[in-house]
Amino acid sequence: MRGELRLRVVDRVGRVVTESVGHNLIVTGGYEAAAEALAGVAGAAIARVAVGTSGTEPTEGDTALTDAVSVAVQSVEYPAAGTVRFNFSIGYDVAVGMTICEFGLLTADGRLFSRKVREGIEKTEAMSIVGRWDIIL
Repeated sequence: MRGELRLRVVDRVGRVVTESVGHNLIVTGGYEAAAEALAGVAGAAIARVAVGTSGTEPTEGDTALTDAVSVAVQSVEYPAAGTVRFNFSIGYDVAVGMTICEFGLLTADGRLFSRKVREGIEKTEAMSIVGRWDIIL
């Protein structure tokens, strides 16, 4: 299993300020949640995307983001066989003033599924972050 996170930082008039694509680390808890989701455990489904402030490289044992702020997944798609896509937006009024260095997928019961660290984004009310997170089985 692997993941890919695509981000676009968009200003208030809809212009794309920056775009990035990168792979993430699926943590141990993510593999456990995936097994539970296959067995129908409702709380194991991915339901939220979180942002945080730590720039520390991800490790398999990670269980949370630092100073996390989360939003609900807006929609789910299946763009190819064995791929699930989670679409989300960190709106203009979310995480304002935060230097966002990490992203995480969270299960419905709050467990960290995967984590991605990148160069910090100084989040202001003049920008939103639009993303899609693909998990490929």
